[in-house]
Amino acid sequence: MRRLAPVLLILFLTCSLAACGRGPSSGGSDFDLAPTRYAISASLIPEEKVLSVETEVTCSAPTSDLAAVKLYLYGNVYREGNVVVTEDKIAATYPHGKVDHGGAEVLEVTADGAPASYDLGQGGTVLTLRLGRKYAKGEEIRLRIATRVTLANCRHRLGYADGYYLLSDFYPVLCPFREGKYLVREYLPYGDPFLQDTADFDLDLTIPVGYECAAGTFEQRRERQGTTERRFYTFEGARDLALVCSQKLRYAQTEAGDTPIRYYYESDKNIRNTLAHVQSAMEEYVADFGAYPYPTYTVVTAPFFEAGVEHSGLAVVSSSLSETDRAMTILHETAHQWWYGKVGNDGYLAPWMDEGLAEYAVALFYEHAGSKRAYRAKLSEAEDAFSIRYALKGAEGVRFDLPLSELRDGYYDRVYCGGLLLFATVAERVGEERFLSALRRYAACFDGRVASPKDMTDCLSEALGEDLSALFSAWLTGGIPID
Repeated sequence: MRRLAPVLLILFLTCSLAACGRGPSSGGSDFDLAPTRYAISASLIPEEKVLSVETEVTCSAPTSDLAAVKLYLYGNVYREGNVVVTEDKIAATYPHGKVDHGGAEVLEVTADGAPASYDLGQGGTVLTLRLGRKYAKGEEIRLRIATRVTLANCRHRLGYADGYYLLSDFYPVLCPFREGKYLVREYLPYGDPFLQDTADFDLDLTIPVGYECAAGTFEQRRERQGTTERRFYTFEGARDLALVCSQKLRYAQTEAGDTPIRYYYESDKNIRNTLAHVQSAMEEYVADFGAYPYPTYTVVTAPFFEAGVEHSGLAVVSSSLSETDRAMTILHETAHQWWYGKVGNDGYLAPWMDEGLAEYAVALFYEHAGSKRAYRAKLSEAEDAFSIRYALKGAEGVRFDLPLSELRDGYYDRVYCGGLLLFATVAERVGEERFLSALRRYAACFDGRVASPKDMTDCLSEALGEDLSALFSAWLTGGIPID
C-alpha cells in the first residue's frame, strides 16, 4: 500500500508576519457591534410531535441603510422537497426505512413591535424579513418570530426517534453578515454546512414532567405547572443552543478542573469509565489547547444517524456505537469544543480546519495517554486512506481546499484524513511542544471568533517564526509527494 513520503522534503520560506489576531478576523463578525441575543420561548408537545417556538432576536444593524435581514429557518430543511441525508444514510436516519418530513410554519413576524413582511426562499430555509425602515449601522433591531415546528421522525439534528427529541437549530438563526451582505448557503446532506457567529441565549422551555434534558448549558431553574415543567437556560458566547430530551435519560456527573461535567445515558454498563473518559479528554485538551470556552460540558448518548455531532457545550454521541467507538467519538466531539466552539471556521468553505484539528486532538490524546501504538495507528489509517485515494484519483482527487459542495466524493478521506495529516506534519516538522504552543496562541487569538484559513496559517506561522503557507498549500491542493 502506498504511503506518504516524508513531509520534511517540502521546502519552506521564512518571512516577517504581522501580529496574530489583529482586529476582526477576515471571516469573523464585527466586534464593534453588540452581540446578538436570542430570547426563546418553546413548548415541546410530544403527542403531536410539535415544538411551538417564539424567538425574540436582538441584534445590531451590521451596515448603514439596512432595510432587511435574513435568517436561516433550519426547521424547513426537513420539509418535503428538501434532502437531509444522502441515499446511503436513509436507513440509519429514518426508523421506518423511508423518509419522513417535518417543517417550520411561520405564524407571526414583527420588527420593533410592528408587523413585518417576509419571504421564504431556498426551499423555505431562508427567511428574508423586511424591516419597514432603514437602520443605521449599530442601531438595535428587535425581531419577534413565532413558528410551529413539526418534527420529522428521524435520528437527525432536529427530529424525534425511539423516545428521544433532538432539538438543534429549532429557532430562527441570523445569517452571518460578510462583505456587505448576509451570507446565504445551501444546506447539504453531508458535512456541517454552517458558519455560526457567537451569540447569547435565553431559553424558556416547557416540557412534560418526567423528561430529562441534556443541553449545552445546565438549567438555571425549573417551575412545575401541572403536568408540565418550565426549564430555564442561559448561555452566553455560544455558537448554538441544542438539547436532547427524553424520558429515558438519566445522568452522572463529575468535573474537570472547575468545569462541571454531565454524562446523560439510557444504558451504559461502564458509566464510571465513560465519565472518567470524558473527564480525561477535557483535562488533556485544556493542557494541549488552553482554557475550555464554556461554563459546563455535557455528553449525551442518543439515537443519531452518524457517530456523533458537536454543539456548543454539548456532544451528542450515537447510542448504537460499541464501547470502543463511543470512546473515540467522545474524544473527537469534545475536541470540537475548542475547534468549532472556541475558534469558529466556515464549515462550508473550509471544513478541514475544525475536523482536521479534532482528529489530530484524538491522536494526541492516545499518545499522551501512553499509547504510541494507538497514535501511530490513527495516523497510519489516515495515510492509507489518503494514499489510496491519491493513487486512484490523483492530486485533484485528494485536494481539500474546496467548498463542501465539491467534497461529496471522498469527503472523509480528504477532510478528516487530509486535515489530520496536515496538522501532524506541522507538528513533526517543528516539534510537538512548539506546535501545541502555537495552537494555544491561535485559540487565544481567535477565541469567540471565526478564523479563515489565512488567519490560521498566518497566526501559526508568526507563532512559530516560520512561513507555513507553502506546506499548507501543498497539502490542501494535493501536492504532497507520494512514494
